[in-house]
Amino acid sequence: MNQGMKALVLGLALSAPLAVAGNGTTAEHIEAATAAYKQLAKDTGYQWTVTVKAIKAAQKALKEGDDAGARKLAHQAMDLVEATRKQAKIESETWQMRVPK
Repeated sequence: MNQGMKALVLGLALSAPLAVAGNGTTAEHIEAATAAYKQLAKDTGYQWTVTVKAIKAAQKALKEGDDAGARKLAHQAMDLVEATRKQAKIESETWQMRVPK
């Protein structure tokens, strides 16, 4: 494989995660994670403090000019929101099994 083709393949491989990560600015990703966290807390009463830490770290990274790091942290925060949502669903369906009858 010639050098030009290797560079093209490498460039596509490295840019694929960015394309999959979604559109919009990093600030919009952070805002989306914040809004999702607040809505989930309102709907279920579940709040993970690690999610707040990830959101704050993303905001700090963006303020310091680390756009890639901020976006990564915003995505981690959104992953934590989804994990919280799953836990809330599981708990709402299974809590009765833990109550003595």
